[in-house]
Amino acid sequence: MQRTYDEMTDEQLVEQYMAGDAAGMEVLYNRFFDRIYRLAYSKLLNDQDAQDAVSAVFLKLVRSIDSFRGESKLSTWIYTVANNAIMDMIRRRRPTLSIHSAIETDDGDTIVRELEDDAPGPEQLAVDDDFARFVYSKLDELPPAQRAVIELRYFMELSYQDIADRLGIELGTVKSRINRAVAALRTIVNRDEVSADARG
Repeated sequence: MQRTYDEMTDEQLVEQYMAGDAAGMEVLYNRFFDRIYRLAYSKLLNDQDAQDAVSAVFLKLVRSIDSFRGESKLSTWIYTVANNAIMDMIRRRRPTLSIHSAIETDDGDTIVRELEDDAPGPEQLAVDDDFARFVYSKLDELPPAQRAVIELRYFMELSYQDIADRLGIELGTVKSRINRAVAALRTIVNRDEVSADARG
């Protein structure tokens, strides 16, 4: 039976849950945990706060799942619920920093390494963690439109087409915004690293 659940679409799992099958929500939880966690961590910058956010998000999902009408993909709807829940936490808490692994991109590399001119070797993984934390802290310096596509693509793992549909923009615009966002982050990171070296 578990294989049957795993083969269901997100929307089919919602139907199962609303029909009284609690296992449907459990499978959705497992599918979306990592994506929601990454989104939460990008804003809260703390492992425990991010895990608390995931719990809060799924509590909201359980309470409001009957409002999902299928007019958009479930992943898009969940992103909206997750973002609202996380922003509620931000208003209530002061985020703190903790070490977290970098976010994977499509080609198996990391967004951290994508921002570096020279990718570090395996012996520099500890440095990668600190650098990832540093990058997360700089996302707020991006224009809202650029931060939005980074969050949707790398944290919620939406496809380019889903992002285009959600934001009401062309597919090419999505790709160009992501490219500009990565370039902007690289500039911000390099600028602040130079400033830190000058002060040091």
